[in-house]
Order: sequence, then structure tokens, then C-alpha cells
Amino acid sequence: MKYFPIKIAILCLLATPVLYTVTLILSEKYLSELYVPKIQNILIGDLKPLLNGSLSLEEQISKNIHGFLTEDKILEITGLDLNIFVSTSQGRIIYPIYSDVNPPTKETTDDAQTIAKRNFELLNGSLNIKIEVKLDHGSFLGNFILFAYLGISFSVFLIFYKIGSSKSVADQKKNIQAMTDLQKEDKIHKQILEDLKKERQGLFENIKALNSKYQEDRRKASVNEEEMFQEIISLEEKFNTFIEFKQIKEREIEELKSKIQTYERRKTPKIRRTEFDFVLKRFSVLYKNIEINRKALSGFLNLDEEHQIKVEELIHMLDSDPDKVIIKRKVFSGKKNRTSCFEVLFSYNGRLYFTKNENNRIEILVIGNKNTQNKDMEFIHNL
Repeated sequence: MKYFPIKIAILCLLATPVLYTVTLILSEKYLSELYVPKIQNILIGDLKPLLNGSLSLEEQISKNIHGFLTEDKILEITGLDLNIFVSTSQGRIIYPIYSDVNPPTKETTDDAQTIAKRNFELLNGSLNIKIEVKLDHGSFLGNFILFAYLGISFSVFLIFYKIGSSKSVADQKKNIQAMTDLQKEDKIHKQILEDLKKERQGLFENIKALNSKYQEDRRKASVNEEEMFQEIISLEEKFNTFIEFKQIKEREIEELKSKIQTYERRKTPKIRRTEFDFVLKRFSVLYKNIEINRKALSGFLNLDEEHQIKVEELIHMLDSDPDKVIIKRKVFSGKKNRTSCFEVLFSYNGRLYFTKNENNRIEILVIGNKNTQNKDMEFIHNL
């Protein structure tokens, strides 16, 4: 398919996993930063049981964190894996409690006063909180992000596919119309050729009849040699006349054949002229502040589709906001007046030349590329 958006399809296929992976990483970082103040707010909780020694600080923190993890709606809906680490400034891990890392100390078996004293000492020191969020690929939030990017990619691809399909249908209609016109012309040419064949057949019949008459007259003229000789001369003159007439008609037939071939060669230029007129009308309607000459339009039609899009974007900018156009250099056009003309680049090797006419309107003189630059400059200097 000519207009199939293969580049968009490849971009969507590549962008989806990249964006998905980046979003997972950023989401983990964002959620980690989001939960740090929340954990700090609920970490200690009620100080009364800590100060009277009924609970140790580790038990209080563990209780508060487990309660928070149980009640948090985001964790419940998305199924995030939230790893929380609480430690003292000396590096002692308060939460989670590992039996092999934090073995029960003597204080934990002492009375409430000892536990309260230990809790007070830990509270006077600083507690460090570290949160790690694990957003797995198969989790609810991970799948939601993946399907969201897949939906966006599919929507973008579908939009470009529909645009390409509409262009393809429009081109198909134009081709069908052009073929219909060519078939009508071909029928007309065939009819002309058939008429010429009939006329040629009629000439052959006339020549045959004249030849028969000549033979008959020659037989009759045998009675009188002089009369016969004169009659032969007369008949030969007539015969030569008809031979010349036959040659003339044959030349006309050859000329008509040549015209038919010329008509067939002009089929493609006719489509070209139609496209030229269409582009001229479209530019005059879309760009009210721009004047574009036939040389520039011819150069526009000789560009490929990608370069046509780039140069039309440049024309739109000249029409709406010419001050934003980046001018490469100034050249002079014309042999006498030496009018200033400006050169603008597009798509690396594309070139557009424009000037301002006496009505202070932008006039596009030439559109081309590096290959046509010499001819374009010659055209500008000869204006």
C-alpha cells in the first residue's frame, strides 16, 4: 500500500516497551518518595505505651506499619510490593525485625521501666526510613500502564492508517477518472482510423474502376491509332492524378497515425496539467498572502512527497508569520533592477527563493533542490 504508515507502525512498536519500562522506573521512584512522609507520620504513633514501657519501640513501629499497609487503598488496589526499612543512626535495624540480625537483648526481658528507658533513648536519636517499591511487570498497575500505552500506540497508528487509506482511495478515484477519459479518446481515435480505412478502400475502388475504364477505352481506341494515343495520354494523366491523390491520402493517413501517437503520448502530460491546475488553485485558496509563479509550481510538482510536505510547511510559515523563517542568504534577481531575493533551505538540500513585490506581498520565485540550483539561479538572474 503506497500510503501505509510503516514508519508510524515501527515507531509505535518501539515506543510502547520503552515508555512502559521508563514509566515503571519513574513510578517506583515517585511512589517511594510519596510513601516516605506517610510512613513518617504513622511511624511512632501514640507515645504513651512507649514511655510507660508496655510496648517496645520495635513492636510499636511494626504494629503501626502493618496497620498502615493493611488500610492503604492504593496498595490494596494495585498490589504494590512495598519494602520498608527503619534503622537508627548507628545502623541498627528497627523494622523489619529479623531474629538473626536483631536477637532479643537483655533489656527486652527486663521490666517496663527498662523498656521505657530504652524507648526514650531510641526516640531521642534519629530514625532513618528507607522505602523500596517493587512494581512488577505482572502487577495490576504495571498491566494498566502497559495496556494504556498499547491503546495510545494503536490509536495513533489507526489515525495515520485512516489518513493513508483516504489518500489511497482519492488517488484510485483520480486514476479511474483518468483511465475513463483516455478510453474515450482512444475510441475517438479508433473511429477516425476506421473512417480513414473506409476512405482508402473507396479510393482503391475508384482506381480499379478507372483502370477498367482505361482498358475499355484502350480497346476501343485500337480502331484509330491517333485517337487511341490521345486517349492513352488522357487516361495516363487521369491515372497519375489519382495516383497523386492516393499518395496524398496515404500521407494524410500517416499524419493521422502520427497524431494518434502524439495524443497517446500526451495522456500523461494531461494528467500533469490537471495536477498543476489543482495545486495552483489549492495554494491560492490556502495562502492568501503568498503569490507563487508557474516556475515555482513546476519545481514543487517535481519534488517527492516528503519534500513537498516540508516546502509546504515553509510556505505556510511565510504566509502566516514570515519573520520566523530563517533566511540563509540574499541574492539578486533581474538583469536591470537587481531586486533583492532571499534563499531559504528545507530538508537539507531543498531550496526556496522568494522576494517582495511592489504590493509588499511575498512572491515565491523558484522551488528546487541542490541538483537544480544552477538552473534556478540562472532563471532568477534573467528575471
